[in-house]
Amino acid sequence: MNDTTAIKVVSCAEAPFMLNGWKHHMGFLVCQIRKWTNKPEQMYPLFVAKLKVLGDSLFDIYAGELDVSQITRELTETLKGFNVYEKEAYARWIDSSAQLFWQLTISDGSEWTMRHGDSEEYYVHIHPARHGLHNERLKANQLRSALATLILANMRKEQPNIKLLNEVRQNYLGLSKVTRTMAKEVFSIMNGMADISKVPH
Repeated sequence: MNDTTAIKVVSCAEAPFMLNGWKHHMGFLVCQIRKWTNKPEQMYPLFVAKLKVLGDSLFDIYAGELDVSQITRELTETLKGFNVYEKEAYARWIDSSAQLFWQLTISDGSEWTMRHGDSEEYYVHIHPARHGLHNERLKANQLRSALATLILANMRKEQPNIKLLNEVRQNYLGLSKVTRTMAKEVFSIMNGMADISKVPH
C-alpha cells in the first residue's frame, strides 16, 4: 500500500483535504457506529483495527451540524479567496506562519486548523482548533474503549457491562482493566455515543 492509499483510508474528506473523521468529526463517527453495530461478530477485529487511528492522546472532535462536505466547501472558498488553494501556493502559505499552521473560521463559528498534509494528493491537513466552538475534547483510550465495548455488545445482542469492557480492553485493545473512576468515564462516553447514534446500550 502506498502512502496516498493509506491517507485515503483515514481521510473522510475528498482530496486535497485530509480529515481523520474518527478523531475529528462526530457525524462521521455516528455513521460508523450505526454501520458496525449491524455487522456480525467475526468482523469485530476489523473494527478494532480501525480504532488505531484514534492514537493515544487527547483530541478535539467537531460535534456541530455541518457535514464534512460543507466544511471542506467553505474552507475551499476561503483558500481560493486567499489565492492559496493550489498545492504550491498552499505550502507557501503554511510555511509563512511561524507556527506552521493557520486557523480559519467557517459559517457556524467553528475554527479549523490548517496544516501541511502528508501526501501529494491530500496536501491540506485539517482538524478542529483546540477548545473551539462545537468541539468536545476526548481521551483516545477512553473513546476507543467505549466504542469497542459498545460495538461488541451490539454484535452479541447484550448490554454493555464492566466484564465486557475489561474483556475488550485486555483481549483486543492491549489495555489494563479499568479502575472505578475510569469505568465511569468510559460508560459516560459510551452512553453519550449510543444516545446520539440511536443504538442500543
